[in-house]
Amino acid sequence: MSIGNKNIVLVMGKPNMGKSASLMKMKNQDKMIYLNTDLKELPFADNFISNIEVADANDVLGYIEQIESAEKVEGAVLDTITFLMSMYERQYVANATNGQKAWGDYGNFYREFIHAIKSGTKDYAILAHEESFLNEQSHQMESKVPVKGSVGKTGVEADFTTILAAKQMPVSKLEEHANDLLHITDEEREDGLKYVFCTRVTKETAGEKMRSAIGLWDRKELYIDNDLEQVFQRLRDYYRTGKKQEAA
Repeated sequence: MSIGNKNIVLVMGKPNMGKSASLMKMKNQDKMIYLNTDLKELPFADNFISNIEVADANDVLGYIEQIESAEKVEGAVLDTITFLMSMYERQYVANATNGQKAWGDYGNFYREFIHAIKSGTKDYAILAHEESFLNEQSHQMESKVPVKGSVGKTGVEADFTTILAAKQMPVSKLEEHANDLLHITDEEREDGLKYVFCTRVTKETAGEKMRSAIGLWDRKELYIDNDLEQVFQRLRDYYRTGKKQEAA
Protein backbone atom coordinates (compact mmCIF):
# COMPACT_ATOMS: atom_id res chain seq x y z
CA MET A 1 0.00 0.00 0.00
CA SER A 2 1.47 3.35 -0.99
CA ILE A 3 1.67 6.21 1.47
CA GLY A 4 0.88 9.15 -0.75
CA ASN A 5 -1.84 11.37 0.69
CA LYS A 6 -0.62 14.97 0.45
CA ASN A 7 -3.81 16.66 1.69
CA ILE A 8 -2.94 16.45 5.38
CA VAL A 9 -2.28 19.47 7.59
CA LEU A 10 -1.13 19.62 11.21
CA VAL A 11 -2.17 22.82 12.97
CA MET A 12 -0.33 23.44 16.25
CA GLY A 13 -1.24 26.14 18.71
CA LYS A 14 -1.66 27.09 22.31
CA PRO A 15 -5.20 27.46 23.73
CA ASN A 16 -7.36 30.25 22.25
CA MET A 17 -5.08 30.82 19.25
CA GLY A 18 -7.78 30.14 16.64
CA LYS A 19 -7.21 26.44 15.84
CA SER A 20 -10.89 25.51 15.80
CA ALA A 21 -11.91 28.85 14.29
CA SER A 22 -9.70 28.08 11.29
CA LEU A 23 -12.35 25.54 10.19
CA MET A 24 -15.09 28.14 9.88
CA LYS A 25 -14.63 29.07 6.19
CA MET A 26 -14.16 25.55 4.84
CA LYS A 27 -16.51 25.37 1.85
CA ASN A 28 -16.78 21.60 2.04
CA GLN A 29 -17.85 21.42 5.69
CA ASP A 30 -21.01 19.66 4.53
CA LYS A 31 -18.79 16.90 3.13
CA MET A 32 -16.47 16.56 6.13
CA ILE A 33 -16.60 14.68 9.44
CA TYR A 34 -15.63 16.43 12.67
CA LEU A 35 -13.98 14.08 15.19
CA ASN A 36 -14.24 15.79 18.56
CA THR A 37 -11.90 14.41 21.22
CA ASP A 38 -11.73 17.67 23.19
CA LEU A 39 -15.48 17.28 23.85
CA LYS A 40 -16.15 20.99 23.52
CA GLU A 41 -18.41 23.08 21.32
CA LEU A 42 -17.05 24.69 18.19
CA PRO A 43 -16.90 28.51 18.36
CA PHE A 44 -19.24 28.85 15.34
CA ALA A 45 -22.36 27.28 13.85
CA ASP A 46 -20.92 24.41 11.82
CA ASN A 47 -22.28 22.47 8.87
CA PHE A 48 -20.30 19.23 9.17
CA ILE A 49 -21.98 16.02 7.98
CA SER A 50 -21.45 14.67 11.46
CA ASN A 51 -19.96 16.05 14.65
CA ILE A 52 -18.78 12.94 16.46
CA GLU A 53 -17.89 13.11 20.14
CA VAL A 54 -15.25 10.40 20.44
CA ALA A 55 -15.89 8.31 23.56
CA ASP A 56 -13.35 5.54 22.92
CA ALA A 57 -9.95 6.37 21.42
CA ASN A 58 -9.82 3.12 19.45
CA ASP A 59 -13.02 4.08 17.63
CA VAL A 60 -11.10 6.70 15.64
CA LEU A 61 -9.45 4.00 13.52
CA GLY A 62 -12.88 2.70 12.54
CA TYR A 63 -14.09 6.21 11.75
CA ILE A 64 -11.14 6.78 9.39
CA GLU A 65 -11.91 3.50 7.63
CA GLN A 66 -15.55 4.55 7.18
CA ILE A 67 -14.52 8.02 5.95
CA GLU A 68 -12.23 6.50 3.34
CA SER A 69 -14.98 4.18 2.05
CA ALA A 70 -17.75 6.82 1.95
CA GLU A 71 -18.04 8.35 -1.53
CA LYS A 72 -19.80 11.52 -0.36
CA VAL A 73 -17.28 12.27 2.41
CA GLU A 74 -14.26 14.37 1.43
CA GLY A 75 -12.32 14.14 4.67
CA ALA A 76 -12.21 14.81 8.38
CA VAL A 77 -11.00 17.10 11.13
CA LEU A 78 -9.48 15.66 14.29
CA ASP A 79 -9.72 18.10 17.18
CA THR A 80 -7.25 17.32 18.73
CA ILE A 81 -4.62 14.59 18.38
CA THR A 82 -3.29 15.68 21.77
CA PHE A 83 -6.54 14.81 23.52
CA LEU A 84 -6.91 11.63 21.45
CA MET A 85 -3.61 10.31 22.80
CA SER A 86 -4.49 11.44 26.32
CA MET A 87 -7.79 9.57 25.98
CA TYR A 88 -5.99 6.42 24.86
CA GLU A 89 -3.59 6.68 27.81
CA ARG A 90 -6.44 7.14 30.27
CA GLN A 91 -8.52 4.29 28.84
CA TYR A 92 -5.87 1.69 28.00
CA VAL A 93 -2.60 2.50 29.75
CA ALA A 94 -3.29 4.06 33.16
CA ASN A 95 -4.84 0.93 34.71
CA ALA A 96 -3.11 -1.74 32.63
CA THR A 97 -1.58 -4.66 34.51
CA ASN A 98 1.30 -4.84 32.01
CA GLY A 99 2.51 -1.27 31.67
CA GLN A 100 5.26 -2.01 29.16
CA LYS A 101 2.84 -3.74 26.78
CA ALA A 102 0.27 -0.97 27.27
CA TRP A 103 2.77 1.72 26.27
CA GLY A 104 3.75 -0.39 23.29
CA ASP A 105 0.09 -0.57 22.28
CA TYR A 106 -0.11 3.21 22.75
CA GLY A 107 2.66 3.69 20.18
CA ASN A 108 1.11 1.13 17.82
CA PHE A 109 -2.27 2.87 18.01
CA TYR A 110 -0.68 6.18 17.04
CA ARG A 111 1.21 4.59 14.14
CA GLU A 112 -1.96 2.88 12.89
CA PHE A 113 -3.77 6.22 12.90
CA ILE A 114 -0.96 7.97 11.00
CA HIS A 115 -0.79 5.12 8.49
CA ALA A 116 -4.56 5.27 7.96
CA ILE A 117 -4.59 8.95 7.01
CA LYS A 118 -1.34 8.85 5.00
CA SER A 119 -2.50 5.88 2.95
CA GLY A 120 -5.90 7.48 2.47
CA THR A 121 -7.25 9.74 -0.25
CA LYS A 122 -9.26 12.29 1.73
CA ASP A 123 -8.49 15.70 3.28
CA TYR A 124 -7.39 15.58 6.92
CA ALA A 125 -6.91 18.54 9.24
CA ILE A 126 -5.23 17.41 12.44
CA LEU A 127 -5.38 20.00 15.21
CA ALA A 128 -2.93 19.80 18.11
CA HIS A 129 -2.19 21.58 21.34
CA GLU A 130 1.28 23.05 21.66
CA GLU A 131 3.56 23.47 24.62
CA SER A 132 6.88 25.29 24.91
CA PHE A 133 9.97 24.00 26.70
CA LEU A 134 13.56 25.06 27.18
CA ASN A 135 16.08 23.04 25.19
CA GLU A 136 18.95 22.84 27.66
CA GLN A 137 21.50 22.14 24.91
CA SER A 138 20.59 25.03 22.58
CA HIS A 139 19.34 27.28 25.42
CA GLN A 140 16.34 28.31 23.35
CA MET A 141 12.63 27.76 23.70
CA GLU A 142 11.15 25.08 21.46
CA SER A 143 7.62 23.91 20.77
CA LYS A 144 6.11 20.45 20.53
CA VAL A 145 2.84 18.55 20.58
CA PRO A 146 2.63 17.19 24.15
CA VAL A 147 2.24 13.40 23.92
CA LYS A 148 3.94 10.68 25.92
CA GLY A 149 5.87 7.46 25.37
CA SER A 150 7.88 6.65 22.27
CA VAL A 151 5.57 8.89 20.23
CA GLY A 152 6.58 11.88 22.32
CA LYS A 153 10.28 11.07 22.02
CA THR A 154 10.12 10.96 18.23
CA GLY A 155 7.64 13.83 18.06
CA VAL A 156 4.24 13.97 16.37
CA GLU A 157 5.60 16.70 14.09
CA ALA A 158 7.94 14.22 12.39
CA ASP A 159 4.98 12.57 10.66
CA PHE A 160 3.68 15.66 8.86
CA THR A 161 4.89 17.47 5.74
CA THR A 162 2.64 20.49 6.23
CA ILE A 163 2.66 22.07 9.70
CA LEU A 164 1.18 25.47 10.51
CA ALA A 165 1.32 27.40 13.77
CA ALA A 166 -1.86 29.11 14.95
CA LYS A 167 -1.00 32.49 16.46
CA GLN A 168 -2.45 35.81 17.55
CA MET A 169 -0.42 38.68 16.09
CA PRO A 170 -0.48 42.50 16.31
CA VAL A 171 -1.96 44.02 13.17
CA SER A 172 0.95 46.48 13.04
CA LYS A 173 3.35 43.53 12.68
CA LEU A 174 1.22 41.82 10.06
CA GLU A 175 1.15 44.93 7.88
CA GLU A 176 4.86 44.33 7.26
CA HIS A 177 3.97 40.98 5.65
CA ALA A 178 1.15 41.89 3.24
CA ASN A 179 0.21 39.12 0.81
CA ASP A 180 -2.80 37.77 -1.08
CA LEU A 181 -3.59 35.20 1.63
CA LEU A 182 -3.67 37.74 4.45
CA HIS A 183 -6.81 39.85 4.79
CA ILE A 184 -7.11 42.30 7.70
CA THR A 185 -10.66 43.47 8.46
CA ASP A 186 -11.70 46.83 9.87
CA GLU A 187 -12.65 45.10 13.12
CA GLU A 188 -9.19 43.53 13.40
CA ARG A 189 -7.55 46.88 12.76
CA GLU A 190 -9.71 48.40 15.49
CA ASP A 191 -8.80 45.60 17.93
CA GLY A 192 -5.16 45.68 16.87
CA LEU A 193 -4.94 41.86 16.79
CA LYS A 194 -5.57 39.07 14.31
CA TYR A 195 -5.52 35.28 14.44
CA VAL A 196 -3.23 33.89 11.75
CA PHE A 197 -1.25 30.89 10.59
CA CYS A 198 2.54 31.16 10.53
CA THR A 199 3.96 29.11 7.66
CA ARG A 200 7.70 28.87 8.33
CA VAL A 201 10.42 29.24 10.94
CA THR A 202 12.20 32.61 11.13
CA LYS A 203 14.70 34.13 13.56
CA GLU A 204 11.69 35.33 15.56
CA THR A 205 10.15 31.86 15.70
CA ALA A 206 13.27 29.69 16.06
CA GLY A 207 12.48 26.45 17.87
CA GLU A 208 8.97 26.17 16.49
CA LYS A 209 7.87 23.38 14.17
CA MET A 210 6.36 24.99 11.04
CA ARG A 211 7.13 22.97 7.93
CA SER A 212 6.04 22.65 4.30
CA ALA A 213 7.14 21.32 0.94
CA ILE A 214 9.59 23.55 -0.93
CA GLY A 215 7.69 26.22 -2.82
CA LEU A 216 4.31 25.61 -1.19
CA TRP A 217 4.33 29.12 0.27
CA ASP A 218 5.84 32.23 -1.24
CA ARG A 219 8.44 33.99 0.92
CA LYS A 220 6.07 36.88 1.55
CA GLU A 221 3.39 34.46 2.80
CA LEU A 222 4.91 34.18 6.27
CA TYR A 223 1.58 35.01 7.92
CA ILE A 224 -1.73 34.07 6.32
CA ASP A 225 -5.36 34.04 7.42
CA ASN A 226 -6.16 31.20 9.82
CA ASP A 227 -8.38 29.74 7.13
CA LEU A 228 -8.00 26.04 6.34
CA GLU A 229 -10.05 26.43 3.17
CA GLN A 230 -7.30 28.41 1.47
CA VAL A 231 -4.65 26.07 2.91
CA PHE A 232 -6.24 22.99 1.34
CA GLN A 233 -6.77 24.90 -1.91
CA ARG A 234 -3.07 25.76 -2.00
CA LEU A 235 -2.18 22.10 -1.38
CA ARG A 236 -4.42 21.00 -4.26
CA ASP A 237 -2.92 23.59 -6.58
CA TYR A 238 0.62 22.68 -5.56
CA TYR A 239 0.35 18.93 -6.00
CA ARG A 240 -2.06 18.80 -8.93
CA THR A 241 -0.70 21.48 -11.23
CA GLY A 242 2.96 20.51 -11.15
CA LYS A 243 4.11 23.46 -9.03
CA LYS A 244 6.10 20.93 -7.00
CA GLN A 245 8.22 20.08 -10.03
CA GLU A 246 8.67 23.75 -10.93
CA ALA A 247 9.81 24.57 -7.38
CA ALA A 248 12.32 21.72 -7.46
